[in-house]
Amino acid sequence: MQKKNVFNCAANFLRGRKCIFCGSFKVSKTGRGYVRCRNKSCGKQKSLKRIRTEIAIVQGFYQQQPAYRLSHDFGLDYKTITRVYQKLREAIYHVAELEGGKLSGEIEMDESYFGGRRKGKRGRGAKPVKTLFLGFWRGMARSTQGSWSMCPRRNS
Repeated sequence: MQKKNVFNCAANFLRGRKCIFCGSFKVSKTGRGYVRCRNKSCGKQKSLKRIRTEIAIVQGFYQQQPAYRLSHDFGLDYKTITRVYQKLREAIYHVAELEGGKLSGEIEMDESYFGGRRKGKRGRGAKPVKTLFLGFWRGMARSTQGSWSMCPRRNS
């Protein structure tokens, strides 16, 4: 039921029936494709085309589409889409940080190095080539409970 309400709300925004800023149903469409809020306290306007594009970018992020594909499909700049993707990742990180707690119970950690042979400079000033991946296991038995979380780390 919650999902249906969210989609109905988004549909009202996209059809120009509801103000995206204040939530008022007192809106009118202008001749240039904008939706203007007739609420006296709000009075803002927003382009319907831009709202649809923003929702399509968020949908592409949800479906894990690469930014270059969305930039090609919608005719937008690649940097614009990567900036939106980065803001979405930061928002997800902050929500996870607020919800997350300390690990408890039985915790198992595994690591693995990925990369080929070392090429180039050796000794001082050489940069690492291999990437370290850490995997944390939280739970009692791998087959029934718990969850894996992968943390890519740059070797330093």
